[in-house]
Amino acid sequence: MTDNDQTVARLAVEYWKLLRVLERALESVPDERRERFASQGRYAADRLDDLLRERKMSVQSFDGMDFEINLPASAVNGDEFPDRTDVVVARTIEPAVISDMRPVLMGKVYLASKE
Repeated sequence: MTDNDQTVARLAVEYWKLLRVLERALESVPDERRERFASQGRYAADRLDDLLRERKMSVQSFDGMDFEINLPASAVNGDEFPDRTDVVVARTIEPAVISDMRPVLMGKVYLASKE
């Protein structure tokens, strides 16, 4: 990977996080304006996907997935689940950026028990 790919990957993660903030903020937007803002958010997400696809890259979040050793993400609270295999990703904090089935940038996740 080039330095340019690393820069694009870091920018994609920051853009993804900004889109998540927009999703949460939509809850406080008046009903008559919510759909317009939601539409702009969807358009921005589509543009991010298109731009990454041009570089043969993608952003991967892990919400709800089983946490496995081969997942391209580190768990910020992994020390709470030592040697346990019954954990899932409760929330993606930062997505992984993937190119040609290889991680360009590892993600960060928050884990929870399957129970």
